[in-house]
Amino acid sequence: MKIFLFTLTLLLIYVAIEYLKTSNLIRIGEALARTAVPFSRDLNLSDERILVIGDSTAVGTGASSPETSLAGLLGKRYPNAAIDNLGVNGAKIADVKEQFKTLKGKRYSLIEIHIGGNDIVRHTDLADVEEDLREVLIMANTLSDQVILVSCGNVGTSVLFPYPSRWAFTKRTREVREIFIKLSQELAVDYVDLFHEADEDPFAKDPNTYYAEDLFHPSDEGYQFWFDQIQIFYPPKLS
Repeated sequence: MKIFLFTLTLLLIYVAIEYLKTSNLIRIGEALARTAVPFSRDLNLSDERILVIGDSTAVGTGASSPETSLAGLLGKRYPNAAIDNLGVNGAKIADVKEQFKTLKGKRYSLIEIHIGGNDIVRHTDLADVEEDLREVLIMANTLSDQVILVSCGNVGTSVLFPYPSRWAFTKRTREVREIFIKLSQELAVDYVDLFHEADEDPFAKDPNTYYAEDLFHPSDEGYQFWFDQIQIFYPPKLS
């Protein structure tokens, strides 16, 4: 009986510590989201126009400045291009679908879609993930001849989540990733596969470097690591 009570006490202490840790990191993440400014650039006379759309990774939450976000690095890659950034913190694929409906008739030299992480974390039904993503990619293809789809990395490496639950988030990441791969091939969209198993993932090996202060969103180094994998899909010239 004493062993049982001792074990139960340790378990309750562990759960309390994990709860407090996660709650604190969520508050930090919310603060990062409130202060994040999406990188955009208005060049009315430019024939080159880029659309960046999606969730907090399109916004650049966790980056130290708009210029060190993915959109900012993209802007540096194409200095003469106007950039429309419609990133929204917390956006799911269904939200991006609704955004695309408002863009009918527009044309872009390049569209970069950052989405999937919130559907993984919030357990969006996989059938809905596939249906919504299919619509998103079909609409994107009508607006640009160059569409790049970027999902998040291995969510299960995030220190935000209690250790015993991380395998489940890795499993969910794999499931959503399979849908992204399938639809990008079917609809002729470039897919940037940022998934790495934990033993090969820099975010898992060095979370304090590659994650921002909330240990969920990428840091400057994390965004640069992602950008290095995305930029191989960029055309030499936009027009």
